Amino acid sequence: MHESTPAWLHHPELGELPARRLVECVFALAPSGRILHFHVEQVEIAEGADGVRYRLNGQPPRDERARCQVIPPVVNAFRQPRAGAA
Repeated sequence: MHESTPAWLHHPELGELPARRLVECVFALAPSGRILHFHVEQVEIAEGADGVRYRLNGQPPRDERARCQVIPPVVNAFRQPRAGAA
């Protein structure tokens, strides 16, 4: 996924959240400003012309993920690119 490609996580309670993927982690920015942390086995991934969509699938993270130390992106990374921005 290119950094400027829009990405969204559909959360069952919070709705559509801006998201970013780093390695096998999917981070989403909640309306409260909290960064939510999921892993690729916990989401269905759909790529389309409008960007990447992640949807929680109800699966738990793999056991080895308990030690995941991937540092989430800063909040500014969740800003979606503006139309016409380079």
